[in-house]
Amino acid sequence: MKLVDTIDSVLRLRESKLRRLAVVVAAITTTVVAQGFKTYPGATKYTPPDTPERREVLKALPPGTEANIYLTNDAFEKVVAFYQAAGKQYVMPGMPKNRKLPNGQELKQTYFIFDGAKDLAASKSWAQVQRPFIGSMDANLQPQDVRDLTVITVSQKK
Repeated sequence: MKLVDTIDSVLRLRESKLRRLAVVVAAITTTVVAQGFKTYPGATKYTPPDTPERREVLKALPPGTEANIYLTNDAFEKVVAFYQAAGKQYVMPGMPKNRKLPNGQELKQTYFIFDGAKDLAASKSWAQVQRPFIGSMDANLQPQDVRDLTVITVSQKK
């Protein structure tokens, strides 16, 4: 066997191994992404009313970002427990632990990162879980349309 043939055989073997490695990496990546966000069982998708404010919020999202909102009657703690199994809980820097609405109702809120990113800005897949649901804010930034529901807001970048 000539040296050129030997080198060619080694290169073909390496190329074959690299192809197999690429298939394995793709399978692992697909599995990890598939294990990311899952809709909470029994939650229903909520579509906010089409208002000028809502359109402004959507325009402010980075290109390729999709946001979806889901509602459930289940307790905040139950929803949080569900997402703890799927993602990394993230604490927003500077966010006070005990927050209350003007009516005195406790505002519970936490975040989950599903793609292993270090924070929300770097993440392509994250969710906010909050109770109660706040439908909108008035001109004085006072909560409106407050409902005793747990809301799951999911942000995914393509």
